[in-house]
Amino acid sequence: MKFSSLKNSSTKYELISFVSYENENYPNWTNVKKALDGSMAKIDYFKPEVKTFSVTPSTTTYEVGASTGALKFSWTYNKEVTSQTLTDVTLADNTVREADYDSITSSKTFTLSASDGQNTCSKSISISFRNKIYWGSATTPTDFDSAFILGLSNKQFATAKKGSYTMTVGGGEYGYLAFPSSFGTLATVWIGGFEVTVEHCGDISFTNASGGVVTYSIYKTGKSGLGLITMEVK
Repeated sequence: MKFSSLKNSSTKYELISFVSYENENYPNWTNVKKALDGSMAKIDYFKPEVKTFSVTPSTTTYEVGASTGALKFSWTYNKEVTSQTLTDVTLADNTVREADYDSITSSKTFTLSASDGQNTCSKSISISFRNKIYWGSATTPTDFDSAFILGLSNKQFATAKKGSYTMTVGGGEYGYLAFPSSFGTLATVWIGGFEVTVEHCGDISFTNASGGVVTYSIYKTGKSGLGLITMEVK
């Protein structure tokens, strides 16, 4: 007789609780009913999974010096769980599916973990604070300062100086590139397939648009009025 048909007959199904059963791998299955229930549970079982995990605001990359504002996390699972944790957050119980967190100003990873008593699942959200690289065409100023860097026409988040930077260098202007000094020094770049030298204009204490203060290095092309160029840093 199939398990399903046996379970549909309630009287017969209850009677098998009086029939002993032994299996050294499952010591708690002491009768046929428990063995049947345990076997059916294994057949129907599926592992827990974090279906969704999101944060509001949804931005996950900020400029150094900025703050995220209050954070709200929300999530769902594919089944009920018996325990759950979220990095540095106290969850009232296992039914909670939202949590708040104070504003942060430095990089942090939040990991949601849960268990159904047999297996675990997890998913993470990383919020990063980064500096930017700035580049563009400009005349040579009397002094290089934060306003000069912020005035360059292009910028992007970066963790290294390597990349390609396109700009139009007008007459009487030079092509400039500014980045955190921690990215290292720069002696040459590639323009139009040729390796050319660049001039180090110095390092300054740079205050970005978010109020972050970082030491930046400024470089410029050796010639002015180059027109449309792509400066490649390898």
